[in-house]
Amino acid sequence: MRTWMIGLGVGFGAALAVWTSRKQNSGVYRQSNGEEWAVITGASAGIGAAFARHLAADGYRLLLIARRRERLEHVANELSRRHGVEVEMLQADLTQENDIERAVQVIGELNPLALLVNNAGFGTSGAFVDNTATSQAQMVRLHAEAPIRLTRAALPGMIARRHGAIINVASTAAFYALAGNATYCASKRFLITFSEVLGVELSKQRVAVQALCPGFTRTEFHTSEMFRASGKQLPDIPDFLWMSGEDVVACSLRELGRSTICIPGRLNKLIARLPAVLPSAVIAKAGGKLAGGDNFGM
Repeated sequence: MRTWMIGLGVGFGAALAVWTSRKQNSGVYRQSNGEEWAVITGASAGIGAAFARHLAADGYRLLLIARRRERLEHVANELSRRHGVEVEMLQADLTQENDIERAVQVIGELNPLALLVNNAGFGTSGAFVDNTATSQAQMVRLHAEAPIRLTRAALPGMIARRHGAIINVASTAAFYALAGNATYCASKRFLITFSEVLGVELSKQRVAVQALCPGFTRTEFHTSEMFRASGKQLPDIPDFLWMSGEDVVACSLRELGRSTICIPGRLNKLIARLPAVLPSAVIAKAGGKLAGGDNFGM
């Protein structure tokens, strides 16, 4: 028992040391002067729409990117009317090569671009072999390739102005090996590592990078076409585990520039650290109980 407790303490201390080493400097987010642009992918609903509402209220000109034109128009019209800001739309499916290239070209022409939020994403549920290879490859393209290419398009202008920020929306699921979510967990983990390394490279360029890792957030994620097509249902999750999209966004912008990894909510911070200090068998058992026998993405 004593050996196990010592191991747990050492593991927790190591995890805490790694976490604190990822700290950057002070926060960099600020209200816009009315000229700066912010780009948000997956902006028609959920966390993306919450980012759009917050940034519009702070005076940013917006480029909103999403698949569903009707929903995109609804968000754009609402924000333009309510806040009097310029809102441009780009209907694009970032799982498709042509649409990624269109987004890259538009982003490269925006000036001045202050913020890029790579938020678009989807999840499936069920064993990897029970999902199509096409759907898993599309997930990798959306979660990894699209952020790489859009970030590459945004950075030259930010570096030249020595001001800007990239937010890559990952997930607390990235810290776990959740059966039934192989590609989702892996692609979200990629976003964390990508953000960490990019943050180091840009540390002297005054461009902040953040991997935003929300937990359970009340969005349309679990009612998406891909998730429903898997034939699974989200199990009952206690209310205290959920956050609103608005609270997630507020935390993200508050922490921007202070740390590379942002995990909104104290409970989510604890949940994300558990795999570093507890045996994998315990994590798997607890995760199975929480999922009620099914698998899910966060």
